[in-house]
Amino acid sequence: MAQKKAGEVEAFLARPDFAYSLVLVYGPDVGLVAERSAKLAATFGVDPADPFAAVTLAADEIEKDIGRLYDEAKTLSLLGGRRLVRVRGAGAGRALSDAVGDLGGERLPETLILVEAGDLKKSAGLRLNAERGRHAMALPCYQDEGRALDQMIDEELTAAGLSMDREAREALKARLGADRIASRGEVKKLCLYALGAPTVTEEDVAAIVGDVSADALEEAIDAAAAGEVKRLPHLIDRLATAGTPTFQLHQNLLRYFQQLEALREGVERRGEPVARAVERRRPHFRRRPALEAALSAWTLAAIDRRLQAIEADILASRKEAGLALTITHRTLMETAVEAARLRARGRG
Repeated sequence: MAQKKAGEVEAFLARPDFAYSLVLVYGPDVGLVAERSAKLAATFGVDPADPFAAVTLAADEIEKDIGRLYDEAKTLSLLGGRRLVRVRGAGAGRALSDAVGDLGGERLPETLILVEAGDLKKSAGLRLNAERGRHAMALPCYQDEGRALDQMIDEELTAAGLSMDREAREALKARLGADRIASRGEVKKLCLYALGAPTVTEEDVAAIVGDVSADALEEAIDAAAAGEVKRLPHLIDRLATAGTPTFQLHQNLLRYFQQLEALREGVERRGEPVARAVERRRPHFRRRPALEAALSAWTLAAIDRRLQAIEADILASRKEAGLALTITHRTLMETAVEAARLRARGRG
């Protein structure tokens, strides 16, 4: 079986073995998955922006035409040399899982197939097939904790020629969240701010680094409304660990659906395209895909039912303060399950 434990992944990335022609990179931290996949691609020596040597495929699209993956995997680079095939957004698709089983059993000496997926259970077909493939490797990616977070900070400090005292490091780690790309971006910004100084201080951290973990609230609301059921428990745990008040979650979810209702009225009653309605709302670019997915899935009738359920849960959590966290967790999960059902119905 070809797989690495979470703590072994960085060592593999430092000296990757490209005898494995197919690599599955998976985990709940989308930013960490993307960063590690990009690191492998760079080490392989193929520019992802080169249309003659690299191609990026969406998992939901190739699920409808799996032959495309086989074609791309076995096509030689037009100008010679190595070829990179990158698949993003993989999950429970049966066709992709079977293809990973097939392609992971072959040695493709000039080709690297990178499959990026969310969190996968041990029993997930995609993960099992990657782990069993003779020429496939499975790399689990989990949120920055302990040594992994310190290593990322050290990498950026070294690159900038800076040092950091213990108090500043602890203050920095407290402000970083679970998204690897966002966290690294904050550390890079800090290093740029402190460039030329003998060391990075706690005052520097307070002056320049935003609270990345605060973004988890918006992430949780977006995930619930867009039907990202598998990703949501991780986000809820982050919020609970950070001590986010349950009423804040409920109120933000209620406000989101009130705004969604106003946007949906334009779609259903005035025939406004979803993309135009979202553009008019001007969301942050990171939140736009989730808003488009939610607006496409939720009907006015469904939004009205959900608003009533949220209001009932808010009242229940106030009456039973000891059960507030449990009630809030249920509200978010029920919202996500309903969104997923509505999205599936829309695709059917």
